Amino acid sequence: MLMNRSRAQRLMAEQGLDALFLRNALNVTYASDFHNAGASLASRPFAAVAFRDAALEPFLVVPSVDFRLAKHMSWIQDVRAYIRAEKASDRDREFYPDFFAAVRAGFQDRKAAGLRLGYEETVLPAPFFDQVRAALPGCSWVPASEMIGRIRAVKTPEEIANLKRAAEITVKAHDSFRQAIAVGATERDLALAAQFTMLREGAEKVGFIYVGSNATRGFAHHPFPTDVPLKRGDFVKVDMGCVYRGYESDFVRSYILGRATDRQQEVYRALDEGSLAIGMYLKPGRSCIDVYNWGFTFMNERLPGYAREFLGHGIGLGPHEEPRLHEGNPMVLEPGMVICIEHSFYLDGARYHFEDTFVIEESGPVCWTAALGRSLEVAV
Repeated sequence: MLMNRSRAQRLMAEQGLDALFLRNALNVTYASDFHNAGASLASRPFAAVAFRDAALEPFLVVPSVDFRLAKHMSWIQDVRAYIRAEKASDRDREFYPDFFAAVRAGFQDRKAAGLRLGYEETVLPAPFFDQVRAALPGCSWVPASEMIGRIRAVKTPEEIANLKRAAEITVKAHDSFRQAIAVGATERDLALAAQFTMLREGAEKVGFIYVGSNATRGFAHHPFPTDVPLKRGDFVKVDMGCVYRGYESDFVRSYILGRATDRQQEVYRALDEGSLAIGMYLKPGRSCIDVYNWGFTFMNERLPGYAREFLGHGIGLGPHEEPRLHEGNPMVLEPGMVICIEHSFYLDGARYHFEDTFVIEESGPVCWTAALGRSLEVAV
C-alpha cells in the first residue's frame, strides 16, 4: 500500500475530520494504488474517499472505461464506476449514471451522513465542487490541501523503494547523457541517449529532460533540448527525471566541454560541496527553516551573492512535494522523507545548477545520487 494510512488517520483526528475526499490525480493514486493516466482528465473525474474510522471501508470512484483496471490494481475493494466512454462492459455490472451519483451512493451505503470532510481546496474547480456538495447535503467541508501534503511527506517503505529505483534509473540515464557529450553533438542527441536508457532500465516513461547549452540558453530554468550543436568550451546543463511505478526522480548536473576556468571550477565546487553538506544536515527533528538558514549561510560563505529562495523539495508521486526547504516553512523533518537538495548560481550568463536526492532514515540522511559524476569538465 502506498498510503501512510496510520499517519492519515492521526492527522485527520488532529484536524477533527471524519474523512478525506480526494479528487487530484496524484492524491487518488496515493490513496488507492491505482496509477492511471486517465485520472488527470477533467472530463473523466476519479475520486477516493478515505475515512478516519477504520471500520468504514474506503471507496474509489472511476469512469466505467477504467473499472476493470482499477479493480485489478487497487487495494480498495469497493470500486464504483459511472458511465463515461463505455456504457457497459463484458462483466455483469451496472454503472452509475454519473460521477456524483456514484459518490452519493458510496456515502449512503455506509450510512455516513453529516460528516466533516477534508477536501483539496487548491485544485477543485468551483463548479465541480458545488456539484459534489449538492450530492452530499449535510456534510461540512474543510480545506485540507496543506494537511494532505503533510501526510504524503513521509513515505511508506513501498514508496521509498519506488523512489530509490527511479533515482537509480536516472543515475544511469545521466551517465548516458554525459557519455554522449561531444563536439558537434546536439542537445537533442544528448537527451535521446538519456531517454533510451531510462526506458531500457525499466522506467514506465520519461518524466522530463531539460537541456540548456551556451550562454544563450544555459541561463534558462527548464529549456527544452534543441538541435543546437555543441562546441569546445560550451556550458551544458541538464535537469532530468523518470517515472517508475508512478514515482518521480529529479536531479541536475552542469558541464563544460573541455577545460573550465578557475572561476567556473570554484563555483561548481562550491555547489557540489554545498549539495552534500546541506543534504547531510537533513536530520530528523530539524525544521525546514533551520535547514534553509544553515544552508544559505554555508553557501554565502563560499559564494558571496548566493541568492537561492529555496534549497530543496520533497519528491514522490509529484516532482515537487513537501517538505519544501525555504525560510517560511516550519515543517519538521522526519524519517521517511525523501528530499532533493537543489541550488544554483549564475556566472557569465549561465546557470550552474546542482541537485542530489537524499532519504532521511532514523540514523540520519543517505544520499542516493552520490555516485553520479561530479566533475564539471568533460574531455573532448
